Amino acid sequence: MAARATRSTNRKARVADAVATGPLGALSHDELGVVFDGLADPLQPVVSVALSSTCLGLRTPLQAALEVLKERHERSVALCRKMWTSCRALRDAESLLHVYNKGLTADDMATLGMILCTNGLPRLKMIDLGVNGFGDAGMLALCEGLGQGAAPSLYQLRIGFNEVGPAGAEALAAALRRGAWPRLETLELYHNPVGNQGVTALATSLRNLRLKELNLVNCKIGDEGVTSLLADLGKDDFKKLEKLYLAKNNITDAGVAKLLAALDAGGLPQLVHHYYLLHDNPASAVAVEAVKHALAKRGAPVG
Repeated sequence: MAARATRSTNRKARVADAVATGPLGALSHDELGVVFDGLADPLQPVVSVALSSTCLGLRTPLQAALEVLKERHERSVALCRKMWTSCRALRDAESLLHVYNKGLTADDMATLGMILCTNGLPRLKMIDLGVNGFGDAGMLALCEGLGQGAAPSLYQLRIGFNEVGPAGAEALAAALRRGAWPRLETLELYHNPVGNQGVTALATSLRNLRLKELNLVNCKIGDEGVTSLLADLGKDDFKKLEKLYLAKNNITDAGVAKLLAALDAGGLPQLVHHYYLLHDNPASAVAVEAVKHALAKRGAPVG
């Protein structure tokens, strides 16, 4: 504890010296306020606190901002404890796979979204939020304000078993349109009632990603959802997609026909055939076999 206190004191001293002797000393209160906002990291608030303490006349006008930062830091600490990690570890994390089934609430998702908006978590590559049951409210809270700079290295996102419906899917689609998670390769939405409306909202955003795996098992999707996802694919749409999971939905022969049409038109060039592509849907065995045959005909491997 003593060593930690000494490191904190030393950081504050370095900030004080930089402010007093460097170019920050010539800035106005408003300009310093902008700097403060840029440094206000809820996972590491010491720098902003030190800045406000060492700038003459700055602490009083920034008191409200300091209170907000304090509250955000306390929320971040509470969330990290719930996720069995620390603020320091979260800042450098490359994966968050241990947040699966931790009882995360919509408020927790709001805190995680706030961290992503401010800190960015630039090293984060994988996150599994499955089996938390935070619903649409949680997805709305997580995605509000997310855009470029929020986990830019993330390539795997799992959100299965969270009771996310159309509203949550639309919130996710909006975040993707704003540039969140541009490197996403795997999206798992299985066992969420996103429905046709949710898939339709996501379709354009998903096509623009370089997805390799899209899991929509038991998402209450019917023929309309398949149509919105696969009709009229452009040459770059889903061109990296290898695994598409549509099992346990409400897809009939009409929806399978849309998939066949996309394949016949040269779409989904990397798609492989596997058990969960269309398993346990109302579609006939003949229609499902036709998809398998179409993929085999063009040399697609069986996954």
